[in-house]
Amino acid sequence: MTIIATLGPLLIALLFGYWVNIKLFTPARVAKGLEQLVYLILGLIGFSLGALDNLAEKLFIAGYQALVFFALISVISLTGLYLSGLRFGGTHADSLAQGPSDSKTHALIDALKTIAWVIGGVVIGMFAKDWLTGVDELVTGLLYVLLFLIGCQLRQGNHRLRKLFLNVQGVIIALVTIVTTLLAGWIGSLILGLSWNQGLAVVSGFGWYSLSGILITGLGDPVLGTTAFLLDLSREILALMLIPFLARLNSHMSVGYSGATAMDFTLPMLGKFHGAQIVPVCIASGFIMSILVPILIPLFMGIS
Repeated sequence: MTIIATLGPLLIALLFGYWVNIKLFTPARVAKGLEQLVYLILGLIGFSLGALDNLAEKLFIAGYQALVFFALISVISLTGLYLSGLRFGGTHADSLAQGPSDSKTHALIDALKTIAWVIGGVVIGMFAKDWLTGVDELVTGLLYVLLFLIGCQLRQGNHRLRKLFLNVQGVIIALVTIVTTLLAGWIGSLILGLSWNQGLAVVSGFGWYSLSGILITGLGDPVLGTTAFLLDLSREILALMLIPFLARLNSHMSVGYSGATAMDFTLPMLGKFHGAQIVPVCIASGFIMSILVPILIPLFMGIS
């Protein structure tokens, strides 16, 4: 019952935005609303974190946990993706040209902005925790709005489920990435002394740092939410740096390690090194992982 109560409303909000076309929510408004809402929720996450007792100790714990999960995911996922690329015909980069620097700069600026909002929230939480109440309930309410807008954006991007699931390479990459990432999460839970479902939940962001930390914190665990945020933020930044090298080995490694961001942030870099033919693969793989993030995290967090 806990799983249904946790997952049900969030999934309904996502599917409502995906299936129902409300003219008021134009692509420009949805994109702007998502950007502002994500920053607001990240600030509230920072506030919840700053309001915790023994903050320095819990930040150290979150950072250490993120480092362990990050190392495991990098080793296990890249190994699995290398083998799947050999077995299922992953393509190689055609040249060693440098990727578009503007995409790198844009991603790094976004990362700095999100960190700034979280830090700002932490500072306010440290000094105003006795003045502001009901923050956790507010975050939960905003989560429903966030997932509704994400559903709208997926529909407006003309991402048709059937077409995406018929892209064989994209599906293979997504499945290998998901399985190896969850395996890394399970092993990480054993190393860190977490429950198995906490380990699976924290790695189920697949690089989508602006959602994974929000979901886990909104579901009642700000320390684990901070771990997920740091883990996925590090993964996106490293993916941008590694794509030129991974692309020389095979496309499964470069696309798969990019995770959910293969359909947006890292897509320009992937297209640069693999050519236009990789774009449908990136969108299919990134979409499958993106659609699973708001399903898997509440699912695992709802298991007692």
